[in-house]
Amino acid sequence: MVAISLEGPGVEEPKTRKAGFITALRQTGGVQRGMLIAGAVITLVFVILAVFAPWIAPYNFNDVTNAAGARFPRLSAPSAQHWFGTTNGQGQDVLSQVIYGARTALMVVVLAVLMSLIVGVPLGLYSGYRGGWVDRVLVLITDALFAFPSLLLAIVVSIALVGGSSGEGGGILAASISITVIYIPQYFRVVRNATISAKQEPYVEAARAVGASPATIMRRYLFGNVVQSVPIIATVNAADSILTLAGLGFLGFGIEPSSAAEWGYQLNKARSDFASDIWWTAVFPGLAIVLLVLGLSLIGESLNDVLNPLLRARRLSQVIMPSRGRAASRVRAVESDPVVPDPVESDPVEPDPVRDAEIAEDNR
Repeated sequence: MVAISLEGPGVEEPKTRKAGFITALRQTGGVQRGMLIAGAVITLVFVILAVFAPWIAPYNFNDVTNAAGARFPRLSAPSAQHWFGTTNGQGQDVLSQVIYGARTALMVVVLAVLMSLIVGVPLGLYSGYRGGWVDRVLVLITDALFAFPSLLLAIVVSIALVGGSSGEGGGILAASISITVIYIPQYFRVVRNATISAKQEPYVEAARAVGASPATIMRRYLFGNVVQSVPIIATVNAADSILTLAGLGFLGFGIEPSSAAEWGYQLNKARSDFASDIWWTAVFPGLAIVLLVLGLSLIGESLNDVLNPLLRARRLSQVIMPSRGRAASRVRAVESDPVVPDPVESDPVEPDPVRDAEIAEDNR
């Protein structure tokens, strides 16, 4: 029996893919690169605020007194002591609540996206490759979940888990699971459709012919080819999960306010302040939501332009044209010194008596 190898010698697929992605990224420019850099900078700022919140925030998000024990004034306008002012409730510092709210938001986003990937991608890969009744059942379940409005589904799951509110750890986990249920059908659909198309390719048929198991085919030959659009979906879902988390907090089904800061809950508490011309309690949390969603959306849109060859804008190589004076001098030089082609010397014709006799006979 002759062993057949599906991989050629010296071929390293992961390295080739990575090099291709870096090359494509370097070839983009203009608006695409500007969007990617702007989104990355905005997101990085919020990541730094979230990671170093205890050191950046002037107070704890729930503090109502300073280090000397003096109580914060309620509804204080932005000042040198409180850059974003204070709240209407007990007078918490708005800047501290916004910074700690970034930590809560990013924790929920990371958990939700990771759990969606862990569940949705393998299910879509298995369903698309296996087919049959398993595929039909999974498609039916995901279509049923996809039919629900996303925020309503998140509220139902949140109530079913912890009654709509919980402590910091349990509340963040419950909010993440609530958002995960929304996004699993999206990953399932994308990966399943890509798997159905990819499993008919010749390299998959060759893998079956040499006796590769279904697990090996899915892991080694299909997985890398069906998850190319998953990073784009992940960044878009991350931006959408910020809005979903804010909606849960605004409606009172999010994290317990005394356990963690949350932007949606801050907007809920600031509803009554607009009538009194108190703008800072709602503007700064709302601005934080807008900026983080904008940053993640810019990254997702830029990745789509970079990874999609149909939308990729390549930078053209610079063409240096000769100056008019140099070009004219070259034309004059050519006209004054024309190139005369060398005469073509024909080979001498050897005498042929038979041919000469025939020519002489014809001339008669």
